[in-house]
Amino acid sequence: MKASSRLAWVVACVLTLGLFLGCAPRGPIHPNAIELNRLGAQALAQGDLDTAAARLSLAVEYHPLFVEAWINLGLLELARGDVALAEKRFRRAVAIDKDAGGAWVGLGVVAEKKHDFVEAERCYRAALAIDPGLAEPRADLARLLVLRGALDEARDQLRRLIEVQSDDPAGWVALAEVLWRMDRDPEASQIVDEAMMRLGDRPETQLLLARRDLRAGELHEAIVRLEALAKSPGAMGRTAGGWLAAARLELGDREGAMAAAKAVLGRDPEDALALHVMGECQKPAQ
Repeated sequence: MKASSRLAWVVACVLTLGLFLGCAPRGPIHPNAIELNRLGAQALAQGDLDTAAARLSLAVEYHPLFVEAWINLGLLELARGDVALAEKRFRRAVAIDKDAGGAWVGLGVVAEKKHDFVEAERCYRAALAIDPGLAEPRADLARLLVLRGALDEARDQLRRLIEVQSDDPAGWVALAEVLWRMDRDPEASQIVDEAMMRLGDRPETQLLLARRDLRAGELHEAIVRLEALAKSPGAMGRTAGGWLAAARLELGDREGAMAAAKAVLGRDPEDALALHVMGECQKPAQ
């Protein structure tokens, strides 16, 4: 998941869950600190970083042991691009309350930015040990497991993810993709059917159906679905366009494959699937 999505998720947790501070024996928090933290998190979510900084700094002046505010200050520094200072803020929160799940998620994001993926995994696991119901660190952990080829554990983590966040299509899509990588097509097909039942007819489930068609060699059916999805805005359109290019290439339509790939690259010049299709299309015909 993108860093901006992770930041938004942790901000939401801070605003709605309190990150366990209310249970910590740290004494009452000054009402001004609570309100400043709330308003600071709100400003942070809206991208008003200067206002967020002022409010959150005041919140920890009122209450230096205010875990939520320290986590939000860490998020603020991530948004500013100061990874080192963000890490200090998150570690300050953990020093106050080792069960501050949001701080561990933040440390995981910091570790990924430093390309320390072993540490990132450790931090996400720490967050899940505090609250197994947290969806974001479980999704990030599964993603890192896939990157290092630990597909069996990634599959297990994604199955848990769809149990705690069954209404989010991202988990279903990721699980199906992992199963396809493992060549477990019957199990992946069951996941696609269950996703359709749970989520209904939406772009993400249509993409899963198209991917299943591709795996089964039903290229024309896949292309019909993907042509419609490729017109979607944002990431969905780019993803569907990449698979459309791949499907046309598999069908032997090199011209159509190149056109679809070029359309994707016009929206994202670094799209891996579109670049791969372009490379294949430029090879001499056999």
